[in-house]
Amino acid sequence: MQSTPPIQMDSVTKKRALAVIFFIMLMDIIGLTILLPVAPFIVARYNSDALTITLLTGIYAAAQFFAAPALGNIGDRVGRRPVLILSVLGSAVGYFIFGFGGALWVLFVSRLIDGITAGNLSTASAYIADVSTPQERPKNFALIGIAFGLGFILGPALSAAASLISVDAPAFVAGGLALISVVVMYFILPESLPVERREHAPLSFSSFNPLVAIGEIARKPGMPLLILISCVFAFAFNGTNTVFSKYLGDKFLVDATQIAIALVVGGVITAIVQGLFVEKLVKRFGEKVMTIVSLLSLALGFLIIFAAPAFWWVYPTSLLRNGLGGFFWATMGAMTAGKVLPQEQGKLAGVNTALQSLMAVFGPVAAGVAYDAISPGAPFWLGAILFALAAILTLGIRSIRGAQPQQHGPEAVSIGGHA
Repeated sequence: MQSTPPIQMDSVTKKRALAVIFFIMLMDIIGLTILLPVAPFIVARYNSDALTITLLTGIYAAAQFFAAPALGNIGDRVGRRPVLILSVLGSAVGYFIFGFGGALWVLFVSRLIDGITAGNLSTASAYIADVSTPQERPKNFALIGIAFGLGFILGPALSAAASLISVDAPAFVAGGLALISVVVMYFILPESLPVERREHAPLSFSSFNPLVAIGEIARKPGMPLLILISCVFAFAFNGTNTVFSKYLGDKFLVDATQIAIALVVGGVITAIVQGLFVEKLVKRFGEKVMTIVSLLSLALGFLIIFAAPAFWWVYPTSLLRNGLGGFFWATMGAMTAGKVLPQEQGKLAGVNTALQSLMAVFGPVAAGVAYDAISPGAPFWLGAILFALAAILTLGIRSIRGAQPQQHGPEAVSIGGHA
């Protein structure tokens, strides 16, 4: 029995489509990272607790948890393109509201709106899976890591420049970039999922229940362990990164511009490693080995950040945290996408986003509590322990290459990388 092949596109159309998807992901990540250096300073107008900052991330992730599986199911039925347009429009509205601000509750409303429509990266991942052969998946999913790398260069850099106008200006820049993405998608992006490949069962109440979708994916062979590894990673990753800027500011007394520069350096390293080395190293060592290397690099990198005596230590550790650590997106995306058929890639992406979002609720809240109640460095050594645990769990993955879903007739019946 053979697995269902990817969507057929000629090479020119596929390259153009992937270029547009990359642009959309890049604009989305720039929008997220442009707020990282200034968010603590905006929130500080109303409350200075680390927990308040992490709760702002938490409400976004909680909304995303409930909405993502529904968006994934809708994408499997109507196509990726309309879901992407809706999601990016929601991001634009959220960013503009965040920029206007005026009260703490307004900031929470802005993140709630963005979370409800947050299907940008998950639907883009499903699009990549639609058009990629199994051999192309590591290379094509590496586009996510490259987008993250460039996003962490351009986002903080734009933030530093815009914050010279006002601390709120970066939010308006993020909203403008989201609107540009909508225009590009509307006029250029082709649909990746033709009608004959779509899920034709009508939407039901269960289609909007994240627990039902998660249960369906979790019952697939090999998925429970992949889900667990992804969740442990996401819990630690979201927690450490949510308090990262505040930690640098509190411990080393640096300002938003210095933090932005550090994030830019990390982004440069991510982009270089993802662009030049992911495909080569994954081909040589395999997804499993490179996933373990990625997780152990993150563990070591954050332990060094915890123990760092001076701010400049942030720069060399970027090779571990951003460079090698960034392999996780490509390797985990490739491993999980290979376990479902094309008409389920949207469901897979939605479930993955929902689980990542759930961890983006608990991870940042736990990090905020640890930061306030234990010590500012606690989220980093605790995160290192969790990254190491995820690496140990990865040792239990049995089959990576060639693990394609089987098709048993026309009704034959996935989890991949952020938020």
